[in-house]
Amino acid sequence: MKKIAFFVEGQTEQFFLNKLLIEIAGVKNVNILLKKFKGRGRPTEDIVPKSLAQGTIEVQHTVLIYDCGGDESVKTRILEEYSGLTADGYTEIIGFRDLYPLPISGLPKLTQRLKNGLTINGRIVEEALPSDTTSIIIAVREIEDWFLAECNHYTCIDTNLVLNETQITKLGFNPRIDNLTVRSTAAAEDLRDVYKIVGKTYNKSKDKIEKTVECLDYANLYLEVRRKMDKLDELITKIDNFLT
Repeated sequence: MKKIAFFVEGQTEQFFLNKLLIEIAGVKNVNILLKKFKGRGRPTEDIVPKSLAQGTIEVQHTVLIYDCGGDESVKTRILEEYSGLTADGYTEIIGFRDLYPLPISGLPKLTQRLKNGLTINGRIVEEALPSDTTSIIIAVREIEDWFLAECNHYTCIDTNLVLNETQITKLGFNPRIDNLTVRSTAAAEDLRDVYKIVGKTYNKSKDKIEKTVECLDYANLYLEVRRKMDKLDELITKIDNFLT
């Protein structure tokens, strides 16, 4: 059985990744385990999202997704859990976090630090990732940029949210065509502003996250949105490679 582990910064990323894997692999073709770290030590909580993978004994792929409770905890948890996971047969470990509040210009430096660690005056202050089978994907600005760019889901949130000319003028930017990654605001705030046009909202509560995650058009993400979101393309490519 092939095994892969993801370490993500929060509930939004965990629920999205769970649903994305189910949509790509098929609900009966992958076994997905969702866990959450609480404080120091081992994860203590099993998470149950709306969408559940229902694998059978013939399933050949297992995915473990940890909610690390913050972007700075992603790498720390990978380093802590690496030895145990590899001993348990996990052949790839992927971290997933946001870039924001850093601007896009900060991406190369952050990527370098996360991969290779940081040494100051000959003293190691941050370790490098432990192997070539371990990596960290950085969503630019936030994962919500992928949601913003997946414009098919808006009418699922509300049938009146069609992004017509009047709505786009009110919004002040166009999620269909604008380069969202260069905006200075948080992507989650932009998504909230889109929903607000029709009196709806977006926040980090479980029900709001799940509503958006369930509304997303995953075929559109897989076929189209990834073309303009490099980090989404990187994530989907890694999932495809794991499942083949």
